Amino acid sequence: MDQNTNTPIPPQEPVQPPVTPAPTNGNISQILGTPQEIIPDTREPEATALQKTANAFTGLFSAIFSWIVFPILIVIVLHNFVFQAYHVVGTSMASTLQPSDYLIISKVSYTKALIARSFKKDIKYIPARGQIIVFHYPRDPTEVFVKRVIALPGDHIVIKNGKVTVFTKDKPAGFNPDTSYEKADTQSLIDTDETIAAGSIFVMGDNRTPGGSYDSREWGELESSYIIGNAILRLLPLDQAKVL
Repeated sequence: MDQNTNTPIPPQEPVQPPVTPAPTNGNISQILGTPQEIIPDTREPEATALQKTANAFTGLFSAIFSWIVFPILIVIVLHNFVFQAYHVVGTSMASTLQPSDYLIISKVSYTKALIARSFKKDIKYIPARGQIIVFHYPRDPTEVFVKRVIALPGDHIVIKNGKVTVFTKDKPAGFNPDTSYEKADTQSLIDTDETIAAGSIFVMGDNRTPGGSYDSREWGELESSYIIGNAILRLLPLDQAKVL
């Protein structure tokens, strides 16, 4: 019998391949390589670009509205509802007004009546007696006249022998309205005897010379809807500027 058959064989250590260290020479770049330059992405995100465009458009719109649209709206509102300017043409209001006088007309009372009617209130614009008013000529509304208010709704006006007399509830004996303002000639050549209807007034020019003024004596009463406003200021000529 072979005695060496049962002799145990000692375990062998696994053989490791030799490791050869890379030369460094103290410089790690030789191992990792030269780092590449990272260029940042300077492009704006799409959402940010759109937002800037929207902001620019909003700024432009705001500037246009502030410097163009808004001032125009203010002028339109003032012109149609607060004040309006007119040049006097003709001599029907001489010597109170002269041709080319520049008048500022207040439309505030007219606007108040307009607003009241929008709330279904039956309110008419009736200017005060003696006021100088501007209105559309009833027979041709494209023409604009300037006259003085002589009689109001419910008044009884009599013009006879060149004299104007107005009878009211407060003054049933009558009075002459021509003595309360500057006038050229109060001798009216057209006789009148009538009671003024509700919502209407009787107007006359200050120039009462023959053919001096074409007014209610010839074409009748003025319905309030034709009234534009009352004169508050004669602005030009400057040396004759006057509150009316």
